[in-house]
Amino acid sequence: MKKITKLVLPVAGLGKRLMPLTKKTPKNLIPVNGKPLIEYALEDAVMSGIQEVILVVNPAHREQFKKYLKERAKQFPGLAFHLRVQHTPAGNGHALLPAFDLLKNEPFVVRFCDDIILSKEPLIKSLASLFYHYKAPILLLERIPKKDVSRYGVVGVKRVRSQGSGVKREKIYEITKIVEKPKTSQAPSNLIIVGGYVLTPAVLRNLKQVADSLPIVAEDALPLAVGLQIELIVGRKVYGWEFNGKRLDCGTLENLEKAQETLKRSAGRG
Repeated sequence: MKKITKLVLPVAGLGKRLMPLTKKTPKNLIPVNGKPLIEYALEDAVMSGIQEVILVVNPAHREQFKKYLKERAKQFPGLAFHLRVQHTPAGNGHALLPAFDLLKNEPFVVRFCDDIILSKEPLIKSLASLFYHYKAPILLLERIPKKDVSRYGVVGVKRVRSQGSGVKREKIYEITKIVEKPKTSQAPSNLIIVGGYVLTPAVLRNLKQVADSLPIVAEDALPLAVGLQIELIVGRKVYGWEFNGKRLDCGTLENLEKAQETLKRSAGRG
Protein backbone atom coordinates (compact mmCIF):
# COMPACT_ATOMS: atom_id res chain seq x y z
CA MET A 1 0.00 0.00 0.00
CA LYS A 2 1.23 3.46 -0.87
CA LYS A 3 2.57 5.42 2.10
CA ILE A 4 0.39 8.21 3.48
CA THR A 5 2.19 11.48 2.81
CA LYS A 6 -0.51 14.17 2.96
CA LEU A 7 -2.03 15.94 5.94
CA VAL A 8 -5.00 18.31 5.81
CA LEU A 9 -5.36 20.96 8.51
CA PRO A 10 -8.82 22.59 8.30
CA VAL A 11 -8.04 25.87 10.06
CA ALA A 12 -10.85 28.01 8.66
CA GLY A 13 -12.87 28.27 11.87
CA LEU A 14 -13.50 31.73 13.30
CA GLY A 15 -12.93 30.63 16.90
CA LYS A 16 -16.00 32.39 18.31
CA ARG A 17 -15.66 30.55 21.63
CA LEU A 18 -12.13 31.97 21.99
CA MET A 19 -13.11 35.63 21.69
CA PRO A 20 -11.56 38.11 22.35
CA LEU A 21 -8.31 36.23 21.58
CA THR A 22 -9.49 35.53 18.02
CA LYS A 23 -10.51 39.12 17.30
CA LYS A 24 -7.15 39.72 15.62
CA THR A 25 -5.51 36.27 15.59
CA PRO A 26 -6.88 33.14 13.85
CA LYS A 27 -7.71 30.42 16.39
CA ASN A 28 -5.02 28.04 15.20
CA LEU A 29 -2.29 30.68 15.46
CA ILE A 30 -3.03 31.39 19.12
CA PRO A 31 0.02 30.40 21.19
CA VAL A 32 -0.27 27.72 23.87
CA ASN A 33 2.77 27.25 26.06
CA GLY A 34 4.91 29.29 23.72
CA LYS A 35 3.88 28.05 20.28
CA PRO A 36 0.80 28.30 18.03
CA LEU A 37 -1.77 25.52 18.16
CA ILE A 38 -1.04 24.59 14.55
CA GLU A 39 2.58 23.89 15.41
CA TYR A 40 1.75 20.88 17.59
CA ALA A 41 0.17 19.21 14.56
CA LEU A 42 3.07 20.19 12.29
CA GLU A 43 5.64 18.74 14.69
CA ASP A 44 3.67 15.50 14.80
CA ALA A 45 3.53 15.50 10.99
CA VAL A 46 7.32 15.74 10.73
CA MET A 47 7.81 12.86 13.20
CA SER A 48 5.25 10.79 11.28
CA GLY A 49 6.82 11.06 7.82
CA ILE A 50 4.27 13.45 6.29
CA GLN A 51 5.59 15.27 3.23
CA GLU A 52 2.78 17.63 2.23
CA VAL A 53 0.50 19.77 4.40
CA ILE A 54 -2.65 21.42 3.06
CA LEU A 55 -3.98 24.31 5.15
CA VAL A 56 -7.62 25.14 4.42
CA VAL A 57 -8.16 28.68 5.67
CA ASN A 58 -10.86 31.30 6.01
CA PRO A 59 -10.47 34.01 3.34
CA ALA A 60 -10.19 36.64 6.08
CA HIS A 61 -7.14 34.84 7.50
CA ARG A 62 -5.31 33.96 4.30
CA GLU A 63 -2.64 36.65 4.62
CA GLN A 64 -1.95 35.80 8.26
CA PHE A 65 -1.38 32.14 7.44
CA LYS A 66 0.77 33.08 4.44
CA LYS A 67 2.89 35.22 6.75
CA TYR A 68 3.12 32.40 9.30
CA LEU A 69 4.29 29.91 6.67
CA LYS A 70 6.82 32.37 5.28
CA GLU A 71 8.26 32.91 8.75
CA ARG A 72 8.14 29.31 9.95
CA ALA A 73 8.64 27.19 6.83
CA LYS A 74 12.37 26.88 7.57
CA GLN A 75 11.41 25.25 10.85
CA PHE A 76 9.82 22.39 8.86
CA PRO A 77 12.17 21.86 5.89
CA GLY A 78 10.74 18.42 5.11
CA LEU A 79 7.20 19.72 4.56
CA ALA A 80 5.73 21.20 1.38
CA PHE A 81 2.82 23.52 2.13
CA HIS A 82 -0.35 24.25 0.15
CA LEU A 83 -2.80 26.99 1.10
CA ARG A 84 -6.45 26.62 0.09
CA VAL A 85 -9.46 28.78 0.97
CA GLN A 86 -12.87 27.67 2.25
CA HIS A 87 -15.07 30.52 1.03
CA THR A 88 -18.26 29.27 2.72
CA PRO A 89 -18.21 28.07 6.36
CA ALA A 90 -20.26 25.01 5.43
CA GLY A 91 -18.81 22.50 7.89
CA ASN A 92 -15.64 20.53 8.52
CA GLY A 93 -16.46 18.07 5.74
CA HIS A 94 -16.92 20.90 3.26
CA ALA A 95 -13.51 22.21 4.38
CA LEU A 96 -11.81 19.26 2.67
CA LEU A 97 -13.25 20.06 -0.75
CA PRO A 98 -10.96 22.99 -1.66
CA ALA A 99 -8.15 20.40 -1.56
CA PHE A 100 -10.04 17.81 -3.64
CA ASP A 101 -7.57 17.91 -6.52
CA LEU A 102 -4.66 17.17 -4.18
CA LEU A 103 -6.39 14.36 -2.24
CA LYS A 104 -8.65 12.52 -4.66
CA ASN A 105 -6.25 9.68 -5.51
CA GLU A 106 -4.79 8.55 -2.18
CA PRO A 107 -5.56 8.18 1.55
CA PHE A 108 -4.75 11.18 3.70
CA VAL A 109 -4.70 12.37 7.31
CA VAL A 110 -6.95 15.07 8.77
CA ARG A 111 -6.13 16.84 12.04
CA PHE A 112 -8.06 19.53 13.86
CA CYS A 113 -5.50 21.63 15.66
CA ASP A 114 -7.64 22.71 18.62
CA ASP A 115 -7.17 19.18 19.98
CA ILE A 116 -3.58 18.83 21.22
CA ILE A 117 -2.82 15.13 21.65
CA LEU A 118 -0.18 13.96 24.11
CA SER A 119 0.99 10.41 23.39
CA LYS A 120 4.14 8.30 23.54
CA GLU A 121 4.17 7.70 19.79
CA PRO A 122 3.44 10.40 17.16
CA LEU A 123 -0.32 10.39 16.70
CA ILE A 124 -0.33 10.58 12.89
CA LYS A 125 2.18 7.73 12.65
CA SER A 126 -0.04 5.55 14.87
CA LEU A 127 -3.18 6.35 12.87
CA ALA A 128 -1.39 5.61 9.59
CA SER A 129 -0.12 2.27 10.94
CA LEU A 130 -3.67 1.25 11.85
CA PHE A 131 -4.91 2.34 8.44
CA TYR A 132 -2.28 0.18 6.73
CA HIS A 133 -3.54 -2.78 8.78
CA TYR A 134 -7.30 -2.35 8.32
CA LYS A 135 -7.24 -0.69 4.89
CA ALA A 136 -10.28 1.44 5.76
CA PRO A 137 -10.96 4.88 7.26
CA ILE A 138 -9.95 5.12 10.90
CA LEU A 139 -11.06 7.71 13.46
CA LEU A 140 -9.51 8.79 16.72
CA LEU A 141 -11.88 8.10 19.61
CA GLU A 142 -12.00 9.18 23.24
CA ARG A 143 -14.22 7.84 26.03
CA ILE A 144 -15.83 10.62 28.05
CA PRO A 145 -18.53 10.88 30.74
CA LYS A 146 -21.92 10.10 29.21
CA LYS A 147 -23.35 13.42 30.45
CA ASP A 148 -21.00 15.33 28.10
CA VAL A 149 -21.68 13.49 24.82
CA SER A 150 -24.22 16.01 23.47
CA ARG A 151 -21.34 18.35 22.48
CA TYR A 152 -19.68 15.83 20.13
CA GLY A 153 -20.01 13.34 17.31
CA VAL A 154 -20.67 10.01 19.05
CA VAL A 155 -20.15 6.54 17.57
CA GLY A 156 -21.88 3.21 17.93
CA VAL A 157 -19.31 0.42 17.85
CA LYS A 158 -18.57 -3.24 18.07
CA ARG A 159 -15.20 -4.44 19.34
CA VAL A 160 -12.72 -5.91 16.86
CA ARG A 161 -11.40 -8.98 18.66
CA SER A 162 -8.96 -10.44 16.15
CA GLN A 163 -6.60 -7.58 15.39
CA GLY A 164 -3.51 -9.26 13.98
CA SER A 165 0.12 -8.58 14.73
CA GLY A 166 1.22 -5.14 15.83
CA VAL A 167 -2.16 -3.95 17.11
CA LYS A 168 -3.04 -6.56 19.74
CA ARG A 169 -3.00 -4.15 22.66
CA GLU A 170 -5.00 -1.43 20.94
CA LYS A 171 -8.69 -0.75 21.55
CA ILE A 172 -9.97 -0.99 17.99
CA TYR A 173 -13.67 -0.85 17.12
CA GLU A 174 -15.74 -1.26 14.01
CA ILE A 175 -17.99 1.79 13.70
CA THR A 176 -21.66 0.93 13.27
CA LYS A 177 -23.18 4.43 13.40
CA ILE A 178 -22.25 8.09 13.88
CA VAL A 179 -24.61 10.48 15.63
CA GLU A 180 -23.88 14.21 15.74
CA LYS A 181 -24.45 15.86 19.13
CA PRO A 182 -27.11 13.43 20.40
CA LYS A 183 -29.16 13.82 23.53
CA THR A 184 -27.56 11.84 26.35
CA SER A 185 -30.43 9.34 26.32
CA GLN A 186 -30.01 8.76 22.56
CA ALA A 187 -26.22 8.45 22.42
CA PRO A 188 -25.09 5.03 21.12
CA SER A 189 -22.04 5.05 23.44
CA ASN A 190 -19.76 7.43 25.33
CA LEU A 191 -17.07 7.20 22.65
CA ILE A 192 -16.64 10.49 20.79
CA ILE A 193 -14.71 11.41 17.64
CA VAL A 194 -11.80 13.72 18.38
CA GLY A 195 -9.44 15.60 16.08
CA GLY A 196 -7.71 12.88 14.06
CA TYR A 197 -8.66 10.78 11.00
CA VAL A 198 -7.19 8.80 8.15
CA LEU A 199 -9.62 9.02 5.25
CA THR A 200 -9.88 7.46 1.81
CA PRO A 201 -10.66 9.08 -1.54
CA ALA A 202 -14.09 7.39 -1.32
CA VAL A 203 -14.99 9.48 1.74
CA LEU A 204 -13.87 12.61 -0.08
CA ARG A 205 -15.95 11.69 -3.13
CA ASN A 206 -18.98 11.18 -0.88
CA LEU A 207 -18.59 14.70 0.48
CA LYS A 208 -18.16 16.19 -2.98
CA GLN A 209 -21.24 14.40 -4.34
CA VAL A 210 -23.37 15.68 -1.47
CA ALA A 211 -22.01 19.23 -1.84
CA ASP A 212 -22.60 19.16 -5.61
CA SER A 213 -26.20 18.01 -5.10
CA LEU A 214 -27.13 20.92 -2.83
CA PRO A 215 -28.48 24.08 -4.51
CA ILE A 216 -27.07 26.12 -1.61
CA VAL A 217 -24.50 24.89 0.90
CA ALA A 218 -25.62 26.49 4.14
CA GLU A 219 -23.45 27.20 7.16
CA ASP A 220 -22.26 23.96 8.84
CA ALA A 221 -24.37 21.94 6.37
CA LEU A 222 -21.70 19.38 5.52
CA PRO A 223 -19.89 17.81 8.48
CA LEU A 224 -17.18 15.26 7.81
CA ALA A 225 -19.37 12.62 9.46
CA VAL A 226 -21.67 12.67 6.41
CA GLY A 227 -18.93 11.23 4.19
CA LEU A 228 -18.31 8.47 6.74
CA GLN A 229 -22.01 7.72 7.22
CA ILE A 230 -22.34 7.09 3.48
CA GLU A 231 -19.51 4.55 3.73
CA LEU A 232 -21.49 2.71 6.41
CA ILE A 233 -24.72 2.87 4.42
CA VAL A 234 -23.13 1.26 1.35
CA GLY A 235 -21.59 -1.48 3.49
CA ARG A 236 -17.96 -0.41 3.67
CA LYS A 237 -15.95 -0.57 6.88
CA VAL A 238 -14.99 2.33 9.11
CA TYR A 239 -12.88 1.78 12.23
CA GLY A 240 -12.14 3.71 15.40
CA TRP A 241 -9.18 3.71 17.77
CA GLU A 242 -9.64 4.55 21.44
CA PHE A 243 -6.16 5.93 21.98
CA ASN A 244 -4.14 5.72 25.17
CA GLY A 245 -2.84 9.30 25.30
CA LYS A 246 -4.33 12.52 26.61
CA ARG A 247 -6.36 15.05 24.65
CA LEU A 248 -6.15 18.73 25.50
CA ASP A 249 -9.26 20.47 24.18
CA CYS A 250 -8.32 24.06 23.33
CA GLY A 251 -11.67 25.12 21.92
CA THR A 252 -12.74 27.41 24.77
CA LEU A 253 -10.96 30.03 26.88
CA GLU A 254 -11.28 27.86 29.98
CA ASN A 255 -9.89 24.76 28.25
CA LEU A 256 -7.13 26.77 26.61
CA GLU A 257 -5.95 27.88 30.04
CA LYS A 258 -6.11 24.29 31.33
CA ALA A 259 -4.06 23.08 28.36
CA GLN A 260 -1.48 25.77 29.00
CA GLU A 261 -1.06 24.63 32.61
CA THR A 262 -0.90 20.95 31.64
CA LEU A 263 1.81 21.58 29.06
CA LYS A 264 3.80 23.71 31.49
CA ARG A 265 3.70 20.91 34.07
CA SER A 266 4.72 18.34 31.44
CA ALA A 267 7.64 20.52 30.36
CA GLY A 268 8.69 20.94 33.98
CA ARG A 269 8.72 17.18 34.55
CA GLY A 270 10.64 16.68 31.31
